[in-house]
Amino acid sequence: MSAAPTIGSHLSPYRRSTIEVPDNVLNRFALHGLDKAIANIDPKSKRIYMTLPAAQMDGVEPSQRESVAISQIASELEKMPQRLEWDRIVVATPAYRGLELNGLASKLQGFGLFLQPLCQSDNTSCEYGFRPPSGPRALTPENKVIATNEFLAPFSYIEVWVLDPKTLTVLDKQQGFDNQKLADPTARILDISQSANRQFLASRINSLIELSIDEAVKHTELSGKVEVGEPRVVNPDDDKK
Repeated sequence: MSAAPTIGSHLSPYRRSTIEVPDNVLNRFALHGLDKAIANIDPKSKRIYMTLPAAQMDGVEPSQRESVAISQIASELEKMPQRLEWDRIVVATPAYRGLELNGLASKLQGFGLFLQPLCQSDNTSCEYGFRPPSGPRALTPENKVIATNEFLAPFSYIEVWVLDPKTLTVLDKQQGFDNQKLADPTARILDISQSANRQFLASRINSLIELSIDEAVKHTELSGKVEVGEPRVVNPDDDKK
């Protein structure tokens, strides 16, 4: 997803594209994050992992995809009699947000990258590549927080469902909407053509997915209490503590 300049147009100010991620990496990040979150709540729990076929979403409105996905997942689980021996079923699915959040585009879902190449500070800083006196705060590969002219932001929009294994009733569900703005030391967009930057980006995506899932799980009935969380942006300063 990338922001684009528009003048006197009814077209969306964003350009969207889909990239196939090899080796099911994002799902593996999510599964690993789910495992860690459950282990933090109940270290002695016995956890069984599974992935199900991707739900068919042709013709389904984005805002309806979550309910369609969990319905199809429940249908697959009905075929598994071994579930009757389980205590809980925890499912992670992409979450959809129709509104803009913390400088990111509207109508985002699941995991992705948002590219903001348009000037976010003052024109002089953007034109000459100066570090701006103010602007969105972003994390650099050197683990420093800077004000930036432009940024690249991985986002993790996730929904965690808790199902009763016997009835497949939804006992609880919680969403997490997280992102982290990244930039290089000159306050420009992170150059992902560089190998070191790609590794940095992958590590931030992994950490962000784990954070989203952990926070969502902690707010479910699995933790023994239910709290209502608010959408938030990751504070880059947290990475320096």
